[in-house]
Amino acid sequence: MLWFGKQAKSEQLADDPSVIRPAKLAVEFDSSIASTKLKSLLDELDEFEGDLNSLLGALHTKQELMVKAFPIDPVAGWSLSRQAFMIVLSAVFPARRKLAEFFSEMDELVIAGHLQNLVYGHDSIVERMRTFSEIVPVDRKKERRAIWDLAAEILHFRDPEAIPLMTRWVWDEETVSGALREFIRGNDGLPSIPLDNSPETYEGARSWFADTLTEAGFYRDLPFLIDLLLAQAYADYVKAMSNGLGMVQAKFGSSQDPLEFVLRLLGVGVAGGLVPIADAGAGHILH
Repeated sequence: MLWFGKQAKSEQLADDPSVIRPAKLAVEFDSSIASTKLKSLLDELDEFEGDLNSLLGALHTKQELMVKAFPIDPVAGWSLSRQAFMIVLSAVFPARRKLAEFFSEMDELVIAGHLQNLVYGHDSIVERMRTFSEIVPVDRKKERRAIWDLAAEILHFRDPEAIPLMTRWVWDEETVSGALREFIRGNDGLPSIPLDNSPETYEGARSWFADTLTEAGFYRDLPFLIDLLLAQAYADYVKAMSNGLGMVQAKFGSSQDPLEFVLRLLGVGVAGGLVPIADAGAGHILH
């Protein structure tokens, strides 16, 4: 969507084929559910003795990490070392545990070539993500799913205003699950939900969340605030489905911090403050 800082350029952007135009969604989200999820997030921040600005700042730091690795305007001969790529990978929690060994066996220049096509290629976003995912053999299903999430996070956090977060935990058409489902009232009784995995659908959902948050008085950092709201909804879903903390502990550890799930899901840590898990020592490596 055209975020507030770009409204003045709307006429030029309207003719830009790289702009993702929001689809008209065939489902209705419930603003009262969004309000409840936002309140839960803010309440948990209070319990954690944190604040929303610190959490948003951590996501901005993650954005800076991605931009260092994948500059918006790359110099000729751009490449990325294995060490730098592993730092990027470690900032994507759903992917780093499942893909570190896989990429450790791959030639550094081959990795850089695949990343160059993903980030700077001329095909559509979906085609570039699909091609990148095909690095992993089709029979390695867990890694295949994880690499899609890795591609989604690289593209989103590198340019969060332009590209929505298209990870499977946000929405997965194949399993009809994800955070978006949690904002549909009565979703438990729906055998199917008419949402696909196109960028336009994700952007259509983002447009609704942006409008809803604006009406609630939030105007700054909307792309990241939407990410947090979606992560809160998915965290609530997993906790509800886990029959206690067993599933959550298996995925995210046994920490008692109420925000542990949300923080890890978005790749930010709590040691020494809210910063991307991968950011320590990353600056000199990525320059």
